[in-house]
Amino acid sequence: MQIADVLHYLHTRPQPIIYRDLKPANLMLDSNLNRIMLIDFGIARWVNKKEKGVTAVGTMGYAPPELFGGHADARVDIYSLGATLFHLVTGSDPQDNPLLIFDFTKNPRPRQINPALSTEMERLLIRAVEYKPEHRFQTGAELRDALNSHLEKLRSGQVSYGLPAMELGGDTVAVAIVFCGFCGGRIAADDIFCAHCGSKQPLAGADSSAQLARATAKLIVAGTTELDASFNLQRDSNLVGRTDPLSNIFPEVDLSRFDPQTKVSRRHARIWRDGESFMVEDLGSVNGTVINDIIRLVPRQPRALWIVETASSSERRRCIS
Repeated sequence: MQIADVLHYLHTRPQPIIYRDLKPANLMLDSNLNRIMLIDFGIARWVNKKEKGVTAVGTMGYAPPELFGGHADARVDIYSLGATLFHLVTGSDPQDNPLLIFDFTKNPRPRQINPALSTEMERLLIRAVEYKPEHRFQTGAELRDALNSHLEKLRSGQVSYGLPAMELGGDTVAVAIVFCGFCGGRIAADDIFCAHCGSKQPLAGADSSAQLARATAKLIVAGTTELDASFNLQRDSNLVGRTDPLSNIFPEVDLSRFDPQTKVSRRHARIWRDGESFMVEDLGSVNGTVINDIIRLVPRQPRALWIVETASSSERRRCIS
């Protein structure tokens, strides 16, 4: 309640302040005053109501999805406080499964982890970490008052325990487990995003036979001593370039670590799927795009990459040459 009250204060300043990095590590208990202190305002910022985008910062697991898309308002901090509460009352760190831990159709609900929680507290937690901002508590004051109301009911014994799961938005269901094509982490077969690296899974929910037949490609960075110098091109469209959070540019193929002299443009080139083939296009980069050290692409003129079929006794695959 104290932290929710602090958030309400910050959010209602003449220039609203969005904290953006609320998590257990940024809370301290003053044992002399018995008060919780919010510390480290290093990435907090004033937000203009007309501002369309902000720098994507925060801590995975505690930051809501929209923050990484450059959108921040008071409900960002509501989500983070909900994630913090979840960690404190269940012992489960959201950072261990940062993107999907609050999908309670696939992960345990708070009371499944800690049955001592009341049903009302579980509902409160679930609402605080809703995926869509409009479904959360809208202000720090609203969350503070909800917590205070629950505390009064708890003291007077007016809370309940163990309502049917259907009244809480669904129970955990069994799903097939697969592996992310980008980082190899274990994810559910119908997950759209990987819970470990955040990569979108373009084949989620697709027919398994279609997945086996569909061509895939890998881009390999030559001339580097990096151990991991390849990118799986599983998305239908892949931007090649350099990450720039200030411009909200996060290419699927981020060449920043291979480009100390910044010769690669932020939006350098694009590789995309065209049926069973792949196309490449230079996006008007400063230094141009050369394929296999031979072919220099004409800016804004797509070119097909050569597809070669190979076969073995046990498999048939397609690869990019």
